[in-house]
Amino acid sequence: MSDVFDLVILGGGCAGLSLSMALEAHGGRAPRTLVIESRTEYRNDRTWCFWNDRSMVLPYQIQHHWQTMRVSHGGQSVALDCGATPYHMLAGEDFYACALASIDRQPNITLQMSTSVVSEPRFDGNLWTIDTSAGSLLARNVVDTRPPKAVVSGGSTLWQSFYGMEIECKAAVFDDILLDLMNFLDPDPRHVPFVYVLPVTPTRALIELTVFGAQPLGPNALGAQLDTAVAKLVNGSPFEILRSEHGILPMGLYEAPQPLHQSYVRVGVMAGSARPSTGYSFQRIQLWANECASSLVQHRQPAPHRPDPLYLRLMDRIFLEVLRTDPIRGGAIFFSLFSRADTARVIRFLSGRGGVVDSLAVVLAMPFAPFLLAAFLMMWRALRIGRG
Repeated sequence: MSDVFDLVILGGGCAGLSLSMALEAHGGRAPRTLVIESRTEYRNDRTWCFWNDRSMVLPYQIQHHWQTMRVSHGGQSVALDCGATPYHMLAGEDFYACALASIDRQPNITLQMSTSVVSEPRFDGNLWTIDTSAGSLLARNVVDTRPPKAVVSGGSTLWQSFYGMEIECKAAVFDDILLDLMNFLDPDPRHVPFVYVLPVTPTRALIELTVFGAQPLGPNALGAQLDTAVAKLVNGSPFEILRSEHGILPMGLYEAPQPLHQSYVRVGVMAGSARPSTGYSFQRIQLWANECASSLVQHRQPAPHRPDPLYLRLMDRIFLEVLRTDPIRGGAIFFSLFSRADTARVIRFLSGRGGVVDSLAVVLAMPFAPFLLAAFLMMWRALRIGRG
């Protein structure tokens, strides 16, 4: 007979491991949990960044943080003080090490590596049957963090595609107290491109080429622009590539995953954790993980991602529609936002922690005409569909 778990987490990435850490905090009250992960080992394969207002306790080692950030566009730049909410950089290897140590401390939680799900889980009205490459098992609850097998255009209003490399230079070429959050490249009718620079020492930095566009892009499509950006930044200094990373994040999913049952939830960046207008997801995942862990301990069932307030969802839709229909103006729109609005309000809005007043400040900092036009066209399309 297959083993029975109170909870099976499908996928040991950011969401799955964050939930396991949140459950560990409940000690002996944590449900008997199995985390299934297909990879054979954890590597330093990605970076998570976020503004921390010190309300979130950080159990992991932060690689670096900045209290000043810069946004540049069209030969202009603005330096912004974010000292009240420093911008944190968390290396994948540090997050994984913290999560694995947490699992080792909690006997109720087990991580099973090198294991993949071979068919979709089946429910018999009481338990879920999960067939894996290591055999079948039974679960009372399932949290599915697995991304889709392939990211395709059309599933999201826009996609945030990025490709970056961490380099070590022979000379001191970086200012490690200043973060380049968005250095916009020349306007492009296909997407909104910018360079993102995270300097951790005067000789070492993570440099990423990022685009917001309708098409998801792989490293081959972004590599040439990234090489050009790196060459410009190092200005002839020899350097060594320490590692690279690539990702594609949804910006405005068209269809949220529908719950299969109250005992089965889908979560993660492809299921609503990513902030639609920015792609930021790490803090939102931590909030969900704490809520889901509490629900599992108190009510014996998992919790899905909490939806954003209606006004915020409408703002995101309008914002993304503007970027989709007129990407050439994207850099100017973001520069206007950061240079005209209060920095603290912008940070709260981008992180998904802002209120109505913060959202209003963001609206007032934006150019009025394109957003009014986008809102009108969205309303007109909705009325046509309703009449049809």
